[in-house]
Amino acid sequence: MSIMLNMLKYKEDLSMAERVVLDYLIENKSVLRNFNVEKIAEAAYTSPASVVRMCKKLGYNGFKDFKIDFILANAKVEIPESREYKDVILTKSSNQGRIVIENNIRILEETLKLHDEKSLGKAANIIMKARKILIFGKGSSYLVCKDLEMKLRRINKFCIAQGESHEQLVDASFINQNDVVIFVSNSGTTKEIISAALVAKDNKAKIISVVKLGSSLLADLSDIVLYTSSLEEEFRSAAMTSRISQLAVIDALFTNCAFIDIDRSVKTLERTYRTFKKYKR
Repeated sequence: MSIMLNMLKYKEDLSMAERVVLDYLIENKSVLRNFNVEKIAEAAYTSPASVVRMCKKLGYNGFKDFKIDFILANAKVEIPESREYKDVILTKSSNQGRIVIENNIRILEETLKLHDEKSLGKAANIIMKARKILIFGKGSSYLVCKDLEMKLRRINKFCIAQGESHEQLVDASFINQNDVVIFVSNSGTTKEIISAALVAKDNKAKIISVVKLGSSLLADLSDIVLYTSSLEEEFRSAAMTSRISQLAVIDALFTNCAFIDIDRSVKTLERTYRTFKKYKR
């Protein structure tokens, strides 16, 4: 599953013939261990050149490197990925505590496969240069927004995390091309979030979204998309793995922001530390 997510991430960059190869591999991932380029091309009704081009667009030197990475990546998995995800609350599992932790480990492994340092760097630069920083989310995603707000404010980047729909619309009404709005949404389809994103887009503000991998209106509206993963289905008893994935991406984003001017960031963190220490009882 993890390597498949990494492949899906770059699907939009592929030609039609290369997508045919990708779709075949997604549906028949077990064949990679035994198939060569020619066999995969034959099975996918395309050419060996299309297979090689697909591998290169996915970031590999060629098919051999892709195949090796695939085998190694699957060999490293300690928690069986073939196990169907089950909501531990809805299934009333007797071993729910361990299963929750295993699910979180699994989702972090999948999130790591979606890691895109280039996109993170671009997002961090936009944030650190912005006149105004807004962070919008709903429900459990709003908790992730507050976490990012707290981190950015500790390096002296004033920002506002907003979880109430009307206030999101108000704040989005007074931004411009010098500002950035960070949207955190698992589905990327929440009506209130989309409404705020449309207002931000109309006002020409930069839009960064932290959203689950896949097609969504929020991703389409965004200038930069930072993808997350999630094991939960649409109906869920609680946002667990999706929140863990979002928090991991937010931490990576904050780290990139801090490193843009690391000396300044260290000084501001030291200053907040001294303040906390001074007034600690």
